[in-house]
Amino acid sequence: MKEGKKTDFKKAFRVSLKLREGAQPHLYTSQLKKMMEDDVALHPMMNRTLKMLKKTRTPYIKLSMKREVVFDCPNLRHFDRSADPMRNWICTLWSEEEVKDFKSDKEEYIRTVLKFFKLLGYDLYDSKVCTEEYIETLVDICQKQIKSQRKGMGLE
Repeated sequence: MKEGKKTDFKKAFRVSLKLREGAQPHLYTSQLKKMMEDDVALHPMMNRTLKMLKKTRTPYIKLSMKREVVFDCPNLRHFDRSADPMRNWICTLWSEEEVKDFKSDKEEYIRTVLKFFKLLGYDLYDSKVCTEEYIETLVDICQKQIKSQRKGMGLE
């Protein structure tokens, strides 16, 4: 999503992010909790992540040097992965609250998500519209995740 350029939310688009030089490569749970203080809703996946960190007594999350995030706005979800080091894609279906926020102001919703990545220490360095074939490939890769999340949301 480029500044000053209108985004077509009827198409999926990929945003590439790079950890800013000098930014901390670790995000401590205490920092994460502080960043989320003003949030009234906690996405179920973030809730599970925090519980897993607590259960495993892991005090931090290691940040990747590069990330890719694909916003599939027509289908109200996004795909995310570490590009350096290379990891698997993760699909996140947007919660009811996120869908409501997106529908009320699409530009502001995406800007807010990208602002969170900026707080983590990432800079945007590339943005491209994705083909339908690319999205279909991501859906195939994340098929089990999508089905599990839909079931957890009571959609299946």
